[in-house]
Amino acid sequence: MITGTDIVRITSLLKQFGCNQREIEIYVHSLKIGPSTVQEIAQQIKCNRVTAHSAIDQLIKKGLFYETRKGKRRLVVADNPESLHHLLQKKENELKLIKTNLDYVSQLLSRVQSPDANRPTVKFYEGVDGFKKMLEETLDAKSGILVFTYVDLFSKLVGADYLENYFKRRAVKNIYTKIIFPPCSFANRVNEKSKEYKIEVRLLPQGLEWKAGIFSWNNWIALKSFTEGKITCTLIENADIAFFYRNVLFPLCWEQAKPIEN
Repeated sequence: MITGTDIVRITSLLKQFGCNQREIEIYVHSLKIGPSTVQEIAQQIKCNRVTAHSAIDQLIKKGLFYETRKGKRRLVVADNPESLHHLLQKKENELKLIKTNLDYVSQLLSRVQSPDANRPTVKFYEGVDGFKKMLEETLDAKSGILVFTYVDLFSKLVGADYLENYFKRRAVKNIYTKIIFPPCSFANRVNEKSKEYKIEVRLLPQGLEWKAGIFSWNNWIALKSFTEGKITCTLIENADIAFFYRNVLFPLCWEQAKPIEN
């Protein structure tokens, strides 16, 4: 028995394969009824024949439908759900191709770009997705990442599981990170895996609270606000500002913070 929650999951997945709502409805319905004509499907789901025909053509192109014949009748059939695995493999192959070309194309596009070395680059992201976009950009770090953040709020916003997965992916790239946290359970959780994550954690004294954070890598500084309704991330690329934070401000705070006692 398929529940409403199941339908939501099915819909979400099929949309990832480029299906619209009508195509999803036809595919699921056709799995139930088996081989049918386009006219029969259109009548059963109460849509016009042209719309049904167009949706089925798209499903055939995606590999989720195929045609067959019974006598002179042209029938269409929803393919076995196992075909979804073939679609996934196709997507993975396409992604591999993109990754293969990405570095080369990025270098080509960099030649077109004419940066002004005297003017800082500023980016502004909003919401939790903006935080995640910033984190993904730090994976290009060349000389380590320095973090000063109220991690209890930050981990709740982006999700502790996502954050730890990010730590793992960062470690695979051999990016070392120093982090200053306030005392909290998540800080201890991270510290327990400090070698795996290539992280060194230090804590500030009890009682300090704030709703912001700073990340720094390469020549970038990311300033984050965690206030509800004003979740923002401002990224500034400027060698002088980054140098001040990385070589003056952060080391001073690092010396005041204390290692976690095991």
